[in-house]
This record gives sequence, C-alpha cells and structure tokens, in this order.
Amino acid sequence: MFVGESVEVDLSPDGAPVRFIWRNVRYGVTSAPEPWLGREAWWRSNARAPRGAGVRFEREMWRVDAVPLQGTRVRLDGSFDLARLPDGSWLLEQAWDDELEVRLFA
Repeated sequence: MFVGESVEVDLSPDGAPVRFIWRNVRYGVTSAPEPWLGREAWWRSNARAPRGAGVRFEREMWRVDAVPLQGTRVRLDGSFDLARLPDGSWLLEQAWDDELEVRLFA
C-alpha cells in the first residue's frame, strides 16, 4: 500500500537503515536492507524546472523487512520502502503487510 509519510531513520555506520519510527512506533530491520534507485514522479509536478538546474530524476530507496520493537495494538510485520530525500529526510513510501499477503494468496 502507498503510505507517503515522513519517518525518522537510524542508520548503520555504512549508511543502511537499521531502525525507523513510523506513527510513533519504532521498527527494527530484520534482514539485509536492499538499496535501489527509484524514479521521481516528475510528471506530477506543476512547476517547470529551470533550464540547466540539474533536476534529479532518481532517488535513493531502501527495501527493508521490519517488525515493531514495542507493543502495538495493530501489529504490522512486513516489507517497507524507505526513500532518502535530497534534503536528507526520509519518507516511508510503501508498506506490505505479511498477514494481508497470507490471506490474499494462501
């Protein structure tokens, strides 16, 4: 599911996500984070880029498997796509809930 919410991300010494906070719940990464490059949705912007501005069309993405590290009413163990924005902040772009996948594809 598309999320599109800001998150705080803790990084390992080599720059990979190890924990993140989403909706006041701390998640711990449980597998090796997978880096990849995602495309910016440049076609959704109404503004035109100034000529020669060096507009970025790709952004740093990380796919992680994570679990909540504290008790929650709704447990969401799953896969998450984290995006590092040009200003250094992070966005939780998408989330996949393992329980939902089991119900749909079992």
